[in-house]
Amino acid sequence: MNLFINTISKDAHIILFDDNRMISDKIIFEIKWNESSLLIPTLDSFLKKNNLKYDEIKNIVLVNWPGSFTWVRTVVLAINSINYITNNNLTAISYFDLFKNYPIVKSSSKRDCFFKENQENNIEIILNEDLQNYLKQKNLSTIYWEADIENVEIIENIDYLSIIAEIRFDNLKKIEPLYIKKPNIC
Repeated sequence: MNLFINTISKDAHIILFDDNRMISDKIIFEIKWNESSLLIPTLDSFLKKNNLKYDEIKNIVLVNWPGSFTWVRTVVLAINSINYITNNNLTAISYFDLFKNYPIVKSSSKRDCFFKENQENNIEIILNEDLQNYLKQKNLSTIYWEADIENVEIIENIDYLSIIAEIRFDNLKKIEPLYIKKPNIC
């Protein structure tokens, strides 16, 4: 069995899938700002419900970034700790890999967000207060995101089945937390 873990989106997802890429079970839950207290207990109960132990998982796929510094670091530490004991294979993907179309916006913090207009463009950091005007200037009326913006159609439906079907396992033994911007630590 294999696990897909996404704690970066608005709603966290843990998905169990077999070697044929068929989803066996999934759980959707709110984790934001509670990663250190919720992830491991939620994983434990999810695996127990499915009569599995951590060492029976062959691959763990983790959505690794972008997100808050603490959020990403906490989740990566938890998954690396599990892997240190079980020796699973790890694969890291980004939030931007969850969507097949563009443009994509991802909240970064209470102050700003990440914007990727298309596959070729780099990720931009835009102040939340400037996002609506920015989208208007670019004449964008549809975006992939997880929040509401006036006069913009939001598409937040992630097709996990097609993502899981296309994942190429990296067979990593450790995932490094990735950040687009440095943390605001004083």
